[in-house]
Amino acid sequence: MTLVASFINLLILLLIIFAFSAFSKVRISPGKARLVVGFYIALLFVTVPVFYAIAEPSTPEPFEVIENGPGQYSYHDSQINAFYDAFNEGRLDDYEGAEIIARWSFDYQEERLKITAPDYERYSTPIVMERKDVRDGKLEVFSYAPKSSNRLTLANPPDIRLQGNQLEILQPERIHLEAARFCHDFTMAQFTGRGYSMDRMDHFFGDMVFYLRIPEDLQIDTDESTEHDIHFLNE
Repeated sequence: MTLVASFINLLILLLIIFAFSAFSKVRISPGKARLVVGFYIALLFVTVPVFYAIAEPSTPEPFEVIENGPGQYSYHDSQINAFYDAFNEGRLDDYEGAEIIARWSFDYQEERLKITAPDYERYSTPIVMERKDVRDGKLEVFSYAPKSSNRLTLANPPDIRLQGNQLEILQPERIHLEAARFCHDFTMAQFTGRGYSMDRMDHFFGDMVFYLRIPEDLQIDTDESTEHDIHFLNE
């Protein structure tokens, strides 16, 4: 039915072009010109409801809703769910759907470490913490982001700074992004059936997590900025 509607629209357009070509050699009075314009406008008003009336019936695309829980997030994208599952289980280093976008290493010999995020009211990042089996006096921090072939990923990692006995997570610099998208205008979309609303641009911004490896005997302190963002593996 969509093909038939496109053919009818094309036929009408050809008839209009032929009519204008035929009458271009004849002097047309303003009254007749208004009549032609009025006819074309009326034709547009008629063809739009006709087009939707003869549209093929279909069923809506299902939208997956996932309940929040351990290792579950309200994303309909299974790749993002798999990324966060691997994050909470400490498998990001072996998970193919994740990439390291930044890493830090610090020498630290103290017994306690406080993790804080001064800009937490504007920015926060989930943190998974793993205790190593050795007391090597090193803090290792990795920033991961999910990767996907059909999405645009913009990941500007926060900065990590060690100040005395505090590990500070600093807000990343802002990214200024200008994006352009091309789509068929109505002139083409009425024949191809591909308009702006029929295509979806897949993208996500800032899905980043931290993976922190610490010596086995290091005691961790938090404050209100990080107490809800840290998850300890096997504890």
